[in-house]
Amino acid sequence: MKVKLQDVLEAMSFTNSETEYYYSTETEEVLMIFDGMVNGDDDSELIEEIEDGLIEDYIPLPGQYDIDEYSMMENFIYELPEGKAQDELENVIRGRVAYRRFKDKLYNLGLEQKWYKYRDDAYTKVAREWCERNNIEIIE
Repeated sequence: MKVKLQDVLEAMSFTNSETEYYYSTETEEVLMIFDGMVNGDDDSELIEEIEDGLIEDYIPLPGQYDIDEYSMMENFIYELPEGKAQDELENVIRGRVAYRRFKDKLYNLGLEQKWYKYRDDAYTKVAREWCERNNIEIIE
């Protein structure tokens, strides 16, 4: 079994509570399940197979809870040098709409490029670990 790393990363970046992604061990492709459709086609039979848990045929890709972007934000903050930027970012991630405030503060502090590099690396790590756990060869 093999998969393009970019396909896994794309799926991970679009996953949410309404969209799920699976890897088909048979076709070796990433499938998007959204609104009763599979990759944009009505395929209720396939959705039923997946929902019935035929895990040997369809492996779920990391979802939003597996990715845990909040923890990524925390880890990014703790890797910054101690000081004003770290303190300000720690404060903005507490409470509601933390991600929006975090992004706004990143721009104010000029750290957005550093964050996006950190986040991309973290997503890649999650994707690689998922492939390794499922014995799926990565195509770069």
